[in-house]
Amino acid sequence: MFSEKIRQLTALLEKQELEAPNGIVSIQLYSELFAAYLYQNDLCNARFLWKRIPQSAKNGHAELEQMYKVYQCLWNNDTAGFYKVINHDWSKHVSELMFELKEKIQAETVNLIGRAYSSIFENVFAEMTNQTPDMIDEMCRTLNWEIMPGAQPRLIMPKHPAADKPIVVSSEDQLQKLTDFVSFLEN
Repeated sequence: MFSEKIRQLTALLEKQELEAPNGIVSIQLYSELFAAYLYQNDLCNARFLWKRIPQSAKNGHAELEQMYKVYQCLWNNDTAGFYKVINHDWSKHVSELMFELKEKIQAETVNLIGRAYSSIFENVFAEMTNQTPDMIDEMCRTLNWEIMPGAQPRLIMPKHPAADKPIVVSSEDQLQKLTDFVSFLEN
């Protein structure tokens, strides 16, 4: 639902940029569009927008510069750096979007860890997800992941999500479908 809202917002902002007199729009429009591209992980359009923004608008505008740092972290897959630069006092017109971006990246990272790791140290998990030990404990309980007590740092044992079982189709069925398809194309 939120993603659809962002797609609509992006289309509206792109239209406003295209129809702007002299091709120059407000800093607010640039920052909203840049944030929308970042949320959608549309890093190519974010890059081209950054190149389109007049240098005079970039200079001295801390929020746009901070968004560019967020973009750079996403582009370089620098998760730890991302969490450092996303924690900024964003203006009211982009604060919700940047908060949602942070939450989305965090959820995607946790999902990726759950699928890719059989175990991970708590300090590495904390750095990758920007969570405190209390938050990690709560998340592990929610996801039914094990935390091995004892040594410091603790070891987290993610439970891999149940994979969908592939549909098994016999060779004869596949051959019959292929024969039917070729027959259909010939007629």
